[in-house]
Amino acid sequence: MKKVLVVFDSTYGNTEKLGREIASGIEETGIAECKVINIDDVESEDLSVYDGVLFGGPIHAFRATRGIKGAVKKAAKKGLDGKLVASYDTYQATSHEGKAAKQIEGLLKKKASGANVLSPGLSALVLDREGPLQDDEPAKAREFGQRFAQELGE
Repeated sequence: MKKVLVVFDSTYGNTEKLGREIASGIEETGIAECKVINIDDVESEDLSVYDGVLFGGPIHAFRATRGIKGAVKKAAKKGLDGKLVASYDTYQATSHEGKAAKQIEGLLKKKASGANVLSPGLSALVLDREGPLQDDEPAKAREFGQRFAQELGE
């Protein structure tokens, strides 16, 4: 069975919840098992055992957070070549939809040029500053996880 790592940066728990829903979708396929970690744990994680890695964070001040960008850079130095990678984000304002995911994706392409990037990433609406996620977002996250797993299985 393949292995996938889901990395999140989350202030109020919404991006973590989204990452866990993605992981559930991946595991539902039976193609891969998942581990979900906070950005602080990337440095100690052995990335060589994973076939795929997803990175997600909220948008803050029109950008992906420094935390998730730092995690991507650390992971790229440790080795993402040959792995399937993807991005996801959470946002509040419609004009911010997908911006952090696109920035994370751009960083992955720049810092981990040997990785296979699944594009586009996932973007999920948070209803208020502290959440919750909009009702249909968890289901979309599981579907995104299933798509990631199918791509990994090919």
